[in-house]
Amino acid sequence: MKVRFYSAVLSLALIGTNVSVDATSKEDLLKEQQEVESRLKETERSQNQTSEKLILTKQERKEARAQLNEVNSRLDDLALKIADQQAAVAASKEQLRLTEAAISETLKELHQQEELLGSRLRAVQQKGDVKYIEVLLDAKDFGDLISRFSTVSEIIKQDDHVLQAYKGNVKQLSEQRSEQALLLESMKREQRKLLVLQTRIIAESELKRKLVVQLNTKVKELQQEQFSKAEEAEILADQRRLIQNELIALQEAERKAKEEAKRKAEEAARAAEAKRQAEAAEEARAAEAKKKKSDAPSAEPTIPEVESPTATPEQPADAVTSRPFHLPVQGYVSSPFGPRNNPLTGKPEIHKGIDLVNAKGTPIHAAAGGIVLRAGSATGYGNVVMVTHLIDGQVYTTVYAHLDSISVSAGQTVMPGKTVGTLGTTGWSTGPHLHFELHKGEWAVGQPNAVDPAPYIF
Repeated sequence: MKVRFYSAVLSLALIGTNVSVDATSKEDLLKEQQEVESRLKETERSQNQTSEKLILTKQERKEARAQLNEVNSRLDDLALKIADQQAAVAASKEQLRLTEAAISETLKELHQQEELLGSRLRAVQQKGDVKYIEVLLDAKDFGDLISRFSTVSEIIKQDDHVLQAYKGNVKQLSEQRSEQALLLESMKREQRKLLVLQTRIIAESELKRKLVVQLNTKVKELQQEQFSKAEEAEILADQRRLIQNELIALQEAERKAKEEAKRKAEEAARAAEAKRQAEAAEEARAAEAKKKKSDAPSAEPTIPEVESPTATPEQPADAVTSRPFHLPVQGYVSSPFGPRNNPLTGKPEIHKGIDLVNAKGTPIHAAAGGIVLRAGSATGYGNVVMVTHLIDGQVYTTVYAHLDSISVSAGQTVMPGKTVGTLGTTGWSTGPHLHFELHKGEWAVGQPNAVDPAPYIF
């Protein structure tokens, strides 16, 4: 990852300062590094827990699906049985109809026989007896008697045969109708049992189906949570790499500062030695000149020269360089920092940034100079750019979310006012706006470092 911006800032900070300033910056970075390491471990542990829950939920869903398939298979088998039973009931109804039709036909034939046999057969049917002796007594002679006796015997046999056949047919058909009616009622009872069982299995199938739907929803939620945890871990890992690079830059700047201080000290020592040697030579020349003058005739007294003090440049007073954050985009604030009802869910929450409304495609500018930590898509944020800043020894992170497009890349150094993307409505958004966050420190899971950007922007 590029660290030109931080390196430049640190190099400027090292000029004219001592190592204690560097040590303070280094201690701050080491502290930030420990915090990021701790958050990263917590995120990884949470991610592992989510993965375990996801595995268990998928196994539970697999078992529920198997149970649902088994119930549906039972339901299919039962549907076939019900269809067979319905066909049997229909066949039994048809058989009963045919039996009743046969009884009606038999009764019709017997009625025709009754008309042929006349009143005598009706008397037999009604009284069960006929005085056939009167027929015999009306015989004229013995031959006629024998003839009449044979005729009467034959009539008696025929009458009895017709009567028995009639009774037999009626009894047989009545029994068939009773049996068929009993069979039909039994089939209907069995069909009702199957229908009741079908209702129970359908209810069981619906419960299993609802369970599978619930487990599907839970799996999706866990997958989304796992994805979010992975994104969070990725951001924290990026921050860890950034801090490591900054520590390396600090160490390199410290090494160069020490080398520069050593070089200056050596140059000062050489300058001091040269000055001492020059002064010694000057003193020697002055002594020699004095001796020559003392030996020469007296002259006007000389006034000793007084060495004027060397002018030194004034050291500039330490100036506090102000590095304010600037408004990333013009627009009205539709939702300030603090408590509100989430516009998507309606549930109360703490809004961790401010929403600035403007037209889609409006350029978004970096609120201060820094290094791009992340540039891409993230859950909820949509297209997002995160920039890390080092201002007056304090680490800040700014977040520009719901972007329509991104014009920077991770690791890139940006100056204040640099265009990082365009305003949009990606992610969990209800309309075109910039969701802007300011974190005092690194971005962390749950956004514990988020502060109200309003006091920092002007």
